[in-house]
Amino acid sequence: MLIRHGLRRLALGLAALAMIPSLAFADPRTPTPEEYVAHTGGQATIVPYGEFVLDGIKLYCGRRPTVIDNNLDDYGAAYPGFLIMNMRLLARVSTPVKLWIYSHECGHQFRGPDEETADCFAVQRGRRQGWLSPGGVEEICSFISPAKGDAMHFSGSHRCEYMRQCFSEFGIR
Repeated sequence: MLIRHGLRRLALGLAALAMIPSLAFADPRTPTPEEYVAHTGGQATIVPYGEFVLDGIKLYCGRRPTVIDNNLDDYGAAYPGFLIMNMRLLARVSTPVKLWIYSHECGHQFRGPDEETADCFAVQRGRRQGWLSPGGVEEICSFISPAKGDAMHFSGSHRCEYMRQCFSEFGIR
């Protein structure tokens, strides 16, 4: 079973690489937060590490800043060294879902690009920090279950089952 999952992840990863335009490899650098903000025409803002707050909760991702970009086409994203949050979209979801999204993107900073690993990082972090309960996991599952799988993500229902399993494990993945 683990081999099958590993092969599936490898195949999905290779498919994702094949879909990236060749221009993406022209400049192997990743932007700094300042470069990212400049690329948005100044529409985004940088929140220094330790100062980002969601629903009254101060959030940290090591010493990484958070960029607020309300034109981002998703709830959150991450580049190496910083996170990006779309506050306009985050306003539509519950606090546990917001905190999970932030922690998921933070998980990419510490665990790499694998989506399941970032999901597990987020729910385990939420359990350890006390902001995520079993009911909160179900709110996250309600949010993510309708999602279809793609080259980078398993289906929402698959991710949900994996997160339930991670949440119940006390070893850190």
